[in-house]
Amino acid sequence: MVLVIVGPTGIGKTKLSIALAKKYHTEIISGDSVQVYRDLNIGSAKVTDTEKEGIIHHLIDVLDPSEDFSVAIFQTMVRQQIKELESRNLMPIIVGGTGLYIKSVLYDYNFENTDRDYSLEIIYQDFSNEELHEVLKEKDYESSLLIHPNNRKRVLQAISRSSHNKISENKNKDIPLYDFTIIGLNMDRSLLYPLINKRVDKMIEAGLIKEVKALYDRGINSNSVTSIGYKELYLHFKGEWTLEYAIEKIKQHSRNLAKKQFTFFKNQFEINWIDVDINNFDKTIEQAIKIIGLV
Repeated sequence: MVLVIVGPTGIGKTKLSIALAKKYHTEIISGDSVQVYRDLNIGSAKVTDTEKEGIIHHLIDVLDPSEDFSVAIFQTMVRQQIKELESRNLMPIIVGGTGLYIKSVLYDYNFENTDRDYSLEIIYQDFSNEELHEVLKEKDYESSLLIHPNNRKRVLQAISRSSHNKISENKNKDIPLYDFTIIGLNMDRSLLYPLINKRVDKMIEAGLIKEVKALYDRGINSNSVTSIGYKELYLHFKGEWTLEYAIEKIKQHSRNLAKKQFTFFKNQFEINWIDVDINNFDKTIEQAIKIIGLV
């Protein structure tokens, strides 16, 4: 069985996963699209060596920030890791908040022939977002319904794939490839959002600004720094935002992400939800163990 732990940012997924890995004598696979990168530590809330408590973690610090990473690459890497753990009779624990990435592993998503044709950026460089979206409507109408016109990168990707392996033909693939159980951590928004705000403050205190400035000074402009915490501070270093405004935006975007994560998980998976008690996390651990025991 593959155990999956999901939930919004800042809710306690790491803490639960380590407790369960210790109990079941197994290892953890990161299901996060940012923690794969070296040097993106504070902003990605990457588990520290102390927090690991001796538990082996996979898919953390495996890429340089300048390297490309995608859901297709993630799918391959995680499936290989699951196979390796199962060969040692260990129960893989996948933990993270990147819902689409996790779903791509568990279900029969086909990423063959998904390389993006970057020449399309030049071909359509003079098209507005709305005009580009109209092109997608003609080539893959179903995908156009799934992708917002302002998400130019995904629109171009969908156009690129429209003649072979359309994105829309993969979105409804719900054939599970593993025997898996998903545990989701839930919390009332009135409690979660203040925790997220405090978490950002702690990141700033821990040196997030210095971490991002180092990446900025290295000229890193890949997908790795488009995630929350990095993109906002990049705008500050470019002189477009004040530091105070950038920090406030990190908090806002983090709260927005949590809302989107809840929506995705509740719509895309069958999940065993646990309401987290921040004052008694042991109760959360006990509930998770009970769920696993019932499977």
